[in-house]
Amino acid sequence: MCTGIKFDYEEGSILGRTMDLEYPVEYSIVYMPRKYDYCKDLEQNILTSRYKTMGLSFFSTDPLKDGINEEGLMGITNDFSGFNLHSKEMIEGKINISSLDFMTYILGNYKTVEGIRRDIKKFNLSNRDNKGNKVLAPDFHFYFVDKYKDSVVIEPKKGQLFIYENPYQVMTNSPDFWSQERKLKKYLDLENLEEFNSAKNLPGGYDPISRFIKAFFLTKSHIGPKDFKEALAFSHNILSAMSLPYGFIKNKSYNSFTYTRYITAYDSKNLILTVKREDNPNLYTLKFSDIKDQEKRLEIKIPKDIFTNKLIEENK
Repeated sequence: MCTGIKFDYEEGSILGRTMDLEYPVEYSIVYMPRKYDYCKDLEQNILTSRYKTMGLSFFSTDPLKDGINEEGLMGITNDFSGFNLHSKEMIEGKINISSLDFMTYILGNYKTVEGIRRDIKKFNLSNRDNKGNKVLAPDFHFYFVDKYKDSVVIEPKKGQLFIYENPYQVMTNSPDFWSQERKLKKYLDLENLEEFNSAKNLPGGYDPISRFIKAFFLTKSHIGPKDFKEALAFSHNILSAMSLPYGFIKNKSYNSFTYTRYITAYDSKNLILTVKREDNPNLYTLKFSDIKDQEKRLEIKIPKDIFTNKLIEENK
């Protein structure tokens, strides 16, 4: 139940997301250098990154759930449940890879969204390797944004990858992108948004369609930022409005709750990662330039302890 938004300012874009999960998970920031062997494809070939990349991952592993590379290309994964999404076999001449590693592959090897468009037919996301064994292949769809403010949504269906232009600058979960678009146009008059009474009629549900409509309206109607700092602040404000509180949705399967584990927002121009945990309201930032040894993989834990700054210092 994740929500992603793109929020533009004059010189670049912010790509942000909520990570909403129904099961416990440990997560951290992972930095990957150039020429880093981050995984194998489904034919057991080692895959190596061209560009420095950083983002959020689970359980100290390499597959990124969201991230940014040194060229300002940003991406997020969201759950996209469905039937018969991935291929069940290798396709000769294509890049055969699991959906688990697709995000990391793109951020590690591409500069722009246009490059992704050009090469999308080269990929085959399969749930079986070259020996016919099943592999971990999560039901994801993907949202990519580059430093030129260009963006696309990529969705798997019947063993193929479909790429969509995204003028709405939002991505949630299933149903597919065209179904979300139809619901949006049915609910809102996109040419007369000022006539819509958002205080009374904006959807309040947390299903993917309601969140798609709500996130679109919040980003579209928000006052434009004057610089990247305001863009980051406004993005976190919007994403906070989309987040799920702990205890709000009970999940009996995992004896847990579905709630927002973290919020991230990336800046394409200044190459900044920002993150906020569910149990710590402090906002943390990371730039590539902050990393001293950029030749080695680095994992960074996000502090759980809350700290505060006093408005007035005590007299000494």
